[in-house]
Amino acid sequence: MSNWLRCLALVISAGAAVPVFAASRCAPGAAFDIAMRAERALFRADWPSSARLYACALARSDDVSLAERATRTAYDNFQLADAVADSRRWLELAPDSEIARRYLATGLLRLYDDVGAAEQFAALLDSSYQDRARGYVTLLGILAEERNDTGAARVMERLAAADPGLPEAQYALSVLWQRAEDGNRALAAARRAIELRPEWPMAELAEVRALSLIGRRAEAIEKSAALAAGDDAFSRLSHAWLLLGNKRRAEATAIFEELRRSGVAASEAQEGLGAIALDERRFDDATRIFNELASDPQNSDTVLWHLGRIAEQTGDKAFAARHFQRIGSGSRAVAAQTRAFRLSRELGAPERAELQLDEFLAAVPAFTRDMIAGAGSLLVEEGKGEQAVALVDRALTMMPDDDLLLARGFLLERLGRLPEAVADMRAVVARRPDDPVTLNALGYTLVDRSIAIDEGQRLIARALEAKPDSFAIQDSMGWALVRQGRLDEGRIWLERAWGNSEDPEVAAHLGETLWLQGRTGDARRIWDEALADNPDSTPLLRAIERHPR
Repeated sequence: MSNWLRCLALVISAGAAVPVFAASRCAPGAAFDIAMRAERALFRADWPSSARLYACALARSDDVSLAERATRTAYDNFQLADAVADSRRWLELAPDSEIARRYLATGLLRLYDDVGAAEQFAALLDSSYQDRARGYVTLLGILAEERNDTGAARVMERLAAADPGLPEAQYALSVLWQRAEDGNRALAAARRAIELRPEWPMAELAEVRALSLIGRRAEAIEKSAALAAGDDAFSRLSHAWLLLGNKRRAEATAIFEELRRSGVAASEAQEGLGAIALDERRFDDATRIFNELASDPQNSDTVLWHLGRIAEQTGDKAFAARHFQRIGSGSRAVAAQTRAFRLSRELGAPERAELQLDEFLAAVPAFTRDMIAGAGSLLVEEGKGEQAVALVDRALTMMPDDDLLLARGFLLERLGRLPEAVADMRAVVARRPDDPVTLNALGYTLVDRSIAIDEGQRLIARALEAKPDSFAIQDSMGWALVRQGRLDEGRIWLERAWGNSEDPEVAAHLGETLWLQGRTGDARRIWDEALADNPDSTPLLRAIERHPR
C-alpha cells in the first residue's frame, strides 16, 4: 500500500493532521535526473511533488517523450494545472500531436475554461478527422464523460456553429444539452438534426428524451410509441424505460417480457423486469431475475449492484457490503464503494471499511475525489466532523481540486462553521463564475442559512438560467422564494421540482411551504409519500419533527 493510502487510512481512523506540501523553486540538475526524482515522488504517491519535478525537467528539455510522460502523470494524478502547462509544452514540441491536443482540451474543460477548451477541440476536429461527421461522434464520446456537463455542451455548441448543415453535430449537441439539463436547447438541436436527416432514429430518440426532460411527457410517450412500433429493439427498450419512468409499469413490463422472450436485448429487458420487482419489493422474484443475469460476465456489475440493494433492503448488511465492494469500475463504482464503506462501519468494522477504501483507491485512483467526499459525508453523519474535514484537507494537499473544496464547504456547513463554508464556496465561484452547480451550491447555502437570502436567490437564478431543468436548482429557487416570503411563487417551483424528482429534500421544502400556507393535510401527504421510499432522509425527518401530528 502506498504512503498516500496509509496516510488516508490514518486520517479516516484517527483524524491525524498531515503537513501541507510546500512547493519550491526548481533545483539545479539535468532534466534526466530531475525526471528520476519525479518518478520516485510518484512511487511515493506524492503527486504534487511529482508534477512539479516533471515540470522542472520539461523546462530543461526538448524531449517529446518527456513532455508526454509529464502530461500523463500530472493528468492521471489530478494535477490539472500542471497537466495543461505540460500539454502546451508538448504541443510546442510536437504541433501535430492529436494526443497532446486532446489532453490540453480536456484539461482546460476540467478547469472550467470552456472557451479555451472549445478552441482546442475545434483544432482537434479540423486536424484529426477527415470525416467531420465521424469526428463529431468521436468528440461526443469524449465530452459525454466529463463532469463539467454544461461546459461540455457549450463547447459542442461552439463547434456545431461551424457545421450548421451537419446532422451529427446537432445530434451531439442535443445529447450534451440533455446531460446539462437544458431540455429546450436539447429539443431544438434534436429537431434541427431531424430536419437535416429525416427519420433518423437516433435524432428522434434524442427528441423524445428532450421532450421528457422539459415535462412534455405525453408528447414524449406518443413519439416514443411510434418509434417502438417498428422492429428496432433499442427503440422498444427505450420506450419501456420511458413508460416505467412515468409509472406505467404494466405496459413497460409487457415490452420487457416480449424482448426477453425474443432474445433481442434480453439482458437489458431482464434488468428492467428485475428493477420493477425490486421497486415493488418482490425480493424473491428480483433475486431470481438478477441471478439469471449472472450467467453472462458482462452483467457482473449490474447483478452485484442489484443484489446488494436487495440485501440492504432486507436487512442483511454484511451480504450487501460484500456485493457492493466487488464493484470496482463503471458508473456505479463510487456509489457501491461508498455504500460498502457505510455498511461496514454500521456493522462495527471501521478497520475493514478503511482497508476496503484503501484497496479500492489503490486499484482505481481516478475515483479518489468522489470517494473522499462520500467518506467525509458519512463521517459527519457519525458525529466525526473534525475527522471528515481533516480527511478532505489531506486530500486537498494531494490534489488541488475545486470539487473537493466544495465538498469541504458542504461538510463545514453541516458542522455549523458557516464563515469557513461560505469562504470555500466563494473561492470556487470566483474560479467558476459560469458553473451552475457551483452557483447553486453557494446560493442555496446563503438562502438556507439566512446569511444573504437576496444574494443567494440571485445566484440561484443565474444557475437556473444555465441549467433550467435541474430539479435540484428548481428546488433551490423555490426555497429561496419561500424564504423571501413569496410563498405562491416558491410553491410552484417546488411542485415542479417534486414532479421531476420525488426527491425527499424537495418533499421537505414543499411540505414546509404548504404548512406555512395552512395546507397541513397536503403537507403531511407529501411527507408521508416521500418517507415511504426514503425512511432515512435527514432533511425529511427534520421537517416532520418540526411539525408533529
